[in-house]
Amino acid sequence: MARVVSIEVERVRRLIDGLRRDRRTHPRHGRGEYSRLARDVVAACEALIQSEPAGVPALARRAVDLMTTALMYIDDSSGILGDDLRSLMAVHARACAAAPPDPERLAGWLVTLRLDGPGWPDFELRDYVAVLGDKGYAELSRRVDDRSRTAGPDLFGRTPFGIRVLREQLAELSGDVDHYVAVLADDLYAAPQYRKIVDALRRAGRPAEAEGWAQRGLGIGNPIEKGKLRDVYGDLLLERGATDEAFVLRWQLFEQNPTQAHYEDLRRTSERTGHWHAARDEAISRLRDAAAAQAGYADHLIGVLLDEGEPDDAWQVAVEHAEDLFDSRWHQLIYLRQPVHPRDVIEPWQRLIQRRLDASTDKYRYGKAVTMLQRLRDAYLAAGDATGFGTYLDDLRDRHQRKTSFIAKLDHASLGSSGWGPIR
Repeated sequence: MARVVSIEVERVRRLIDGLRRDRRTHPRHGRGEYSRLARDVVAACEALIQSEPAGVPALARRAVDLMTTALMYIDDSSGILGDDLRSLMAVHARACAAAPPDPERLAGWLVTLRLDGPGWPDFELRDYVAVLGDKGYAELSRRVDDRSRTAGPDLFGRTPFGIRVLREQLAELSGDVDHYVAVLADDLYAAPQYRKIVDALRRAGRPAEAEGWAQRGLGIGNPIEKGKLRDVYGDLLLERGATDEAFVLRWQLFEQNPTQAHYEDLRRTSERTGHWHAARDEAISRLRDAAAAQAGYADHLIGVLLDEGEPDDAWQVAVEHAEDLFDSRWHQLIYLRQPVHPRDVIEPWQRLIQRRLDASTDKYRYGKAVTMLQRLRDAYLAAGDATGFGTYLDDLRDRHQRKTSFIAKLDHASLGSSGWGPIR
């Protein structure tokens, strides 16, 4: 039996050796095969955890190291290989849980991986907290403190990213909320840092402090990801019973930038505060004004009107902004409109068909155009104008007669010239 296990370990080791990458290989060569090999390694390590767990942490660690290096020489613009590497890290964490390695050596490897590597893989210390124990936690903290004292600032004058991440995760794992907040407060570069503080204080049952930090975060100059922080702040206001403040918060944001998303946020908050009945019409009026002043808001207004059960108003706005909408929005509106008002959709269908035929970068444009022609034919027929479709189709053939592939698809669809052939 021991011999069988030994053979299996050797098989997995050889499989892992295949993750070594020759840096002279073209970055795009063999990416699919490499990904499949990585997934095979993950599966093999998972299986080995069940049969012979003691050797898996070292095997998985070697696989992570080899793939981390290999990704420096492979084009992973799709992100697939990065996902495979994260899977390897996950199986390493599970292997360590099943057969704990020396905690101090594990701590040293994790620090090296985060601080001396190319920037990947990403991992969370919480996945290793039980394995590290007090001894590993202390060793990891010591190493991070040593590196913090000797590391110079990055290009933006801040503590290097890897050190910041490890310090934050160590502080979070300590269970000391005030210490965690203090570490986060050392680097308040954007709204997400404030949100971490707010979330920690909320979990600790300290809503007043959480609200104060949220308010501070919303006042910083960097607008990145303020939306999520604003959501939390609004919830805190509602939990405190400050319904008027919560409504004003949402209304001010919507008034400044009347998008469909901000309208929905305003509605959700207003329904909880009892303001919505009075605010709804005013909010839609604000959206109409925005669409009249800036065409980009027309799509937001249409989305809101559809959600509010006003398809006729949404159609009218679309007609007024015919060239300002994405094709997807027009398809949505047409499918809603055609069963009741087929004649109204004839011109929009014709416009969409022409846009598709002109889309030279879409290799499926001819097939899509024929599909839309079938729907256009249905509209003409429902409107009682079979002759009109025949005239339109003849004109379309004349204008695009040099597009032989398109004409062939037309013929195959049997749309006819003035008749009504079957839809295939």
